[in-house]
Amino acid sequence: MGGTSVAQKVGPLFGAVFIVLGIIGFLITGFDDGFTAVTGHELLGMGLNAFHNLAYILAGVFLIILCLKGPPAAAEGAMIGIGLFLVVLFILGVMSDDNLTIIGMTGEGDTGNFLHLIVGVTLLAIGLLSSGATAAQAKKQGLA
Repeated sequence: MGGTSVAQKVGPLFGAVFIVLGIIGFLITGFDDGFTAVTGHELLGMGLNAFHNLAYILAGVFLIILCLKGPPAAAEGAMIGIGLFLVVLFILGVMSDDNLTIIGMTGEGDTGNFLHLIVGVTLLAIGLLSSGATAAQAKKQGLA
């Protein structure tokens, strides 16, 4: 794993996990139930459907590309952006039983809501800490 920032080093790992979860999700759900139905399929207690699986794969690809190919700021921004998105999904998920049915989840009791919160806060923290370290390193080198 190349890269100079923490986000560039850790981001591809999260991206790979997201892609693997999306692929496993497709093995569980298939494509028959449509992209927005509540299917009753679960992975790690998280409600699944094809749209949810696709979203995880796309988020994983996004993280891998920006963390491996972009500058540190792109990697950090990707981590912060995906982290904020997952935190917002948590908030929407616990507000009502039908807010996240588009991704196969069914309300505040869905374990996926709490997984979104934990992973979202983790990505957000890594992105912010990495950004601070990158800024401090640039200042130390007289670049900022």
